[in-house]
Amino acid sequence: MKRFWVCGAVLLALCALPRQIQPQEANDESALEARTPEQVVAHHLAVFRAHDLEGVLSDYADDAIFIAPKSTVQGKTALRKMFASFFANANANAAAPVFDATVTADGEVGYEHWVSDPGKPGSMAGTDAFVVRHGRIVFHTAVEIHPVAPGQ
Repeated sequence: MKRFWVCGAVLLALCALPRQIQPQEANDESALEARTPEQVVAHHLAVFRAHDLEGVLSDYADDAIFIAPKSTVQGKTALRKMFASFFANANANAAAPVFDATVTADGEVGYEHWVSDPGKPGSMAGTDAFVVRHGRIVFHTAVEIHPVAPGQ
């Protein structure tokens, strides 16, 4: 059960950016391959927030690996199952946490630095890293997740 909550916290962190980022059309393969890591992560967050399962999956390579603190998922079939389950649970939860996030990049790595429910008891912070090649996420991991003291 703890594994589900940790994966859930990582996935909820993806909801962190404002909704102004519009999902990119997945029809133009050459345009997708030309995206920078920062563009891929920003698109990924936008479609994740919209609970667009196909949009989320379009950002991953077919053999992508997602590593959370207590679980590993590899390939689009497993990613589809994980995200579909998360979206189903998130839709059933009326009190979703609020997130602040920043997206940065360094070379082929995009980062999402996030804080859930900032300033409130139980707030968590973390960083996700996304290795992006040819406009697709090939590796995604939660680099760190830790509690934040109220007022920080």
